[in-house]
Amino acid sequence: MALIKANNMKIGIYTVIMFFTQLALAQQQAKPKLVVGIVVDQMRAEYLYRFQDNYGANGFKRLMREGFNVKNMHYNYVPTATGPGHASIYTGTTPANHGIVANDWYDKTAKRNMYCAQDEGVFLTDGTSNAKKEISRYSRSPKNLLASTITDELKLFTNGRSKVIGISLKDRGAIFPAGHLANHAFWYHEQTGKFITSSYYSEKLPYWLMEFNKRQLADSLLNLTWNLLKPSEMYQNSGADDASMEKVFKGRTDATLPYNLKRLHKANGNFAMMPYVPFGNSLLTALAKAAMDGEKLGQRREIDFMAISYSSTDYIGHSYGIRSKELEDTYLRMDEEIANLLSFFDSRLGKGNYLVFLTADHAASDHPDFLKTSNLPGDYFGVESIKEQLNKELSKLFGEENYVAYMDKTQIYLNGVKTPKKEVLKASMNFLSKMEGIKELYVPEFHSNRNWDMDTVFRKSYHSDNSGDILLHFKSGWMPKRMAGTTHGAFYNNDKHVPCLWFGWNVPKGETVRAKSIDQIAPTLSMLLNIPFPSHASNKPIGELFR
Repeated sequence: MALIKANNMKIGIYTVIMFFTQLALAQQQAKPKLVVGIVVDQMRAEYLYRFQDNYGANGFKRLMREGFNVKNMHYNYVPTATGPGHASIYTGTTPANHGIVANDWYDKTAKRNMYCAQDEGVFLTDGTSNAKKEISRYSRSPKNLLASTITDELKLFTNGRSKVIGISLKDRGAIFPAGHLANHAFWYHEQTGKFITSSYYSEKLPYWLMEFNKRQLADSLLNLTWNLLKPSEMYQNSGADDASMEKVFKGRTDATLPYNLKRLHKANGNFAMMPYVPFGNSLLTALAKAAMDGEKLGQRREIDFMAISYSSTDYIGHSYGIRSKELEDTYLRMDEEIANLLSFFDSRLGKGNYLVFLTADHAASDHPDFLKTSNLPGDYFGVESIKEQLNKELSKLFGEENYVAYMDKTQIYLNGVKTPKKEVLKASMNFLSKMEGIKELYVPEFHSNRNWDMDTVFRKSYHSDNSGDILLHFKSGWMPKRMAGTTHGAFYNNDKHVPCLWFGWNVPKGETVRAKSIDQIAPTLSMLLNIPFPSHASNKPIGELFR
């Protein structure tokens, strides 16, 4: 009898084990209800570790603990900037193919500057009946994005049944991830504190967003005081709070916490101040929750996709720099936003039923003044100064003309002049190569560069219609002259090494230190979801996620 009972117990245990094994396999084979792409604007990979002692258990740490960490993720082109970054993440390719070569470039046909998401064939709308249908250079759409996105491919694969939504404080941070076929893309309007869209998507806002805007959360958040989230003695991974090279708000004489936003925001652009404080990220999290419920994302048979791009991290980095108390505090608060989001998705969809990836559109460098005082290489260059000097040199050689149409920190566009273009280019190369601070030049017409590794980078960066005639790369630590904070754009680890975390549905626990490039995210999603690659995407997914 005892033997029979023992055997029955073994059979019972075996049956339970088999049941849960089959259940786990069924869950693995099922589709995720929702894919969530999170971009933290200007986030360096090292922020996962430099600030981790002050992170809670359920934000960044949860993503690393329960998910998969691609520790060696890099951008593989220049400039490392917001527009190109979001475009590259979601198309799985580089500016050479998707055409977003910078946040702004020179339109050679129209002979004027072009913003990356500019579209004068549409108009902005806040959904109200009295909204002006003004078509202007401030109108926005994904028109300039010349490749399909992973979100486009999802819409095509499900014959439009999947819902795709992009949200951000920045228009380009919402538009490029959402793609060409999205249901919605919403971004923050600095004049009103509301979220708006473009007639490219719809002339009307959905009811739930109208109700969200009526809550006037931006107004409430701008009446708060920005103080340190934790006791000051816990902030061991940033510099002194009274450091130089930091943005000083109007109405203040220094850049030290706390900031009484109720007293400051009227003099600092009113609603336009929102992105410059960490509560801008809180506003976006609130919008994500409202979008989730309002659109019933993840509650239907098809996979839905929400692309979220947090922007305040970038504004604060630009304003205060990567060693500031303000930035450290912003990331402690960002950690809470991530924890808040994950908890919300758990409650709405259930653990394991949604797929998350988190990365950044670029990283950031130290301010040259900080580098100099730390005995590290770094200095400034002046865009206008280089443009003037080059124009002067070419005029001396070939006659007085306006040779340089436009220049930014990575590109020079030449005007058409009487002198043959090749002669102008050769003279420009000769002059610029001797200029202090410039490390490499790339002239696409000659397909030449002495550094073969950098040559590959330039080729990934150059688009024949949108890029300049000369591409520049400055020495490490060099950036355009600025009084405060920092910037980005160069091809050094400072600017191109970003986090890449995967979490949730079908994601194994672990990490890899193998080198990966940003154009591998979209094909990885294609393979995970069993949908086609975007039109120009890399064919190299992150293989470790499939083992």
